[in-house]
Amino acid sequence: MLLSIVTGTVYFTIVTTGISLSLGLAILIIGIPIMLLFLGIVRAISLVEGRMVEGLLGVRMPRRPRMAPAGGNLWERIKWWLSDYRTWTTMLYMGLQMPLGILYFSVTVSLASFCAGTVAAPFLQVIADEPLMHFGDTGYMLYGWAMPLVMVAGLLGFVVLLHVIKLVGRVHGAYAKVMLVGNLSESAAA
Repeated sequence: MLLSIVTGTVYFTIVTTGISLSLGLAILIIGIPIMLLFLGIVRAISLVEGRMVEGLLGVRMPRRPRMAPAGGNLWERIKWWLSDYRTWTTMLYMGLQMPLGILYFSVTVSLASFCAGTVAAPFLQVIADEPLMHFGDTGYMLYGWAMPLVMVAGLLGFVVLLHVIKLVGRVHGAYAKVMLVGNLSESAAA
């Protein structure tokens, strides 16, 4: 979940730059090779992302069908890339990875920081000998009997956070399988 902010930013940049360049230069002769290069990069990133999902999330990504029909000329391959829905769903996946990466990163870091602060609060209160919780002008100190309970709550928060991360990983793996490989019924047949 922490890596997704980096990959999401890279994917989003590639998709927005590739689409902008391809559409902007489509009226020139150079636009066609740039569009083909962009489509090739999208297809290659789709394979790499599938392997990353497999390795990091443990979700089995089925084998994808061939990149283009066997024995076809260059024009048939281009037509196949443009008509294959996986090209377009991969671009959508890559575009959505940036907001998802920001969400994953923010939630993970915020909850992990909260849990770490909850575990460390009793120690810091004893060391500083001042209240760590302030509401308005009033400071509240933890009672001695509450300190172990607060630390246990923070540790349990870490356990819950790890289970939430695992659940998000499973959901994201299923989402990646649908977007990168095809629908689930097709993937089961492959």
